[in-house]
Amino acid sequence: MICAGIKTSDNVCFIADSLFSEETITKYHLFFIYDVKEFLNTLDFLSTLKGNLYISSHCEAIDNIDSLIKLNREKIQEIANKIYESCKEEKTFEEILKYIFDEYNLTMNSNQYLLVGSTVKSYLSYLCDENRISYEFRDNKMFWKQKEI
Repeated sequence: MICAGIKTSDNVCFIADSLFSEETITKYHLFFIYDVKEFLNTLDFLSTLKGNLYISSHCEAIDNIDSLIKLNREKIQEIANKIYESCKEEKTFEEILKYIFDEYNLTMNSNQYLLVGSTVKSYLSYLCDENRISYEFRDNKMFWKQKEI
């Protein structure tokens, strides 16, 4: 996902989809992320960005984003850890998705299935890239499991 931001000459930073509000995080828990590692890299970048005002697609305009960056990072880590924990015993994507919906008391519908499902797949890919989980194909199904340390 490519996300562009703009910083004006008077230090107003338009940061697009790079941060989610506390309200969004509290209400939905999972928000669409295409690439978890790049989202975390974006949070790192935002923590170095100096501005007088920050305007995001998902937040009110604010003059300090430090606590919001921390909240977004903590939620990403929380979700990654929940998905990792769900893989103690091997599971299919569908079982992991159900686990996450149950954990956050979300209600499944076609929109949520697609949106949250895509995001959970992004987390699985991230955890695999981080060498925390692995997958195996058996009987034309993909099974995810924690890697043995």
